[in-house]
Amino acid sequence: MERESGSRTTYQFTLEQIEAMKRQAVLDAKEKMKEEIAKEIDEHIQEEWKQREQEMSGENEQERIEKILALLMSVPARILCEKFHWKGVRDENDHRSKLLQFSEAIVKEVNRICGDENADIRKYRDETYELYGVKYEVK
Repeated sequence: MERESGSRTTYQFTLEQIEAMKRQAVLDAKEKMKEEIAKEIDEHIQEEWKQREQEMSGENEQERIEKILALLMSVPARILCEKFHWKGVRDENDHRSKLLQFSEAIVKEVNRICGDENADIRKYRDETYELYGVKYEVK
C-alpha cells in the first residue's frame, strides 16, 4: 500500500554512522579482494607446478634422463656467458662462436658416453678428476 500511495521510507544516519558503514564496506571489499587474489595465486602456483612436473617427467626413464641432461648441459653455457662474459650464439651457423663449439663438444661427449653401454660413469668421473683436477659429487 505504501508503494502504491507513493510514500517512501527514509532513514536518518549520523555522519559517524555513515563513516562506519563506509569503513565496513571498504573492509568487506578488501577481504573479498584478498580472497580472490589468494585464490588466483594458488591456481597459478598449482598450474606452474604441473608444468614443471610435466617438464621433468617422461613416459620412461630414458625420456626423464634426456630432460635432466638438457637442463644440466644448459648450466655451463649460462655460467660461461654470465660469469665469464662469453658471447651468446647469434647465428647457429657461425662455427667460430666459442659457446657454440663448447655446446657442440658437450653434446658430442654426452652422446658418446650415453651411447656406450659399457661406459662406467664413476670411472669417467674419476678419470676426469685424475686428468684435470675437477670432481663433481652430489651431496
